[in-house]
Amino acid sequence: MIVRCGACHTQFEVPGPGKFSCPACGSVNAVRAAGARPGPGQAAGAPPGYTSPPPPPRPEPPSPRVQCPECEFRFIVGDIAVATCPNCGAEVPTGRGGEE
Repeated sequence: MIVRCGACHTQFEVPGPGKFSCPACGSVNAVRAAGARPGPGQAAGAPPGYTSPPPPPRPEPPSPRVQCPECEFRFIVGDIAVATCPNCGAEVPTGRGGEE
C-alpha cells in the first residue's frame, strides 16, 4: 500500500495498517485499514494516511500602537509619519511612513 507522509508529503510503501515512520523526515504516520472511520484532522473519504492540510496562517497582528505625548492616549496608526490624536487632537509623530 502506498501512503503519503502527513508532514512532508513524501510517498512511501507500507505493508498495511499501523504506525510507520516516514523514510524522508522521520514523522510517524498512522495508517488505517480501508473503510476505517477518519480520525481528527483527516478528511472523510480521504485515502489512508492522508491528513487534512494545516489551518491557514494567523493574520498579521495590527500595527504597533503610538502614544500621544500630550494626553498619553495610545492608539494604532497606519503607515503615516504624523497622526492626529483621536483623544485630544495633538499631532503625534509615529516614526513610520513618509512625510505627510
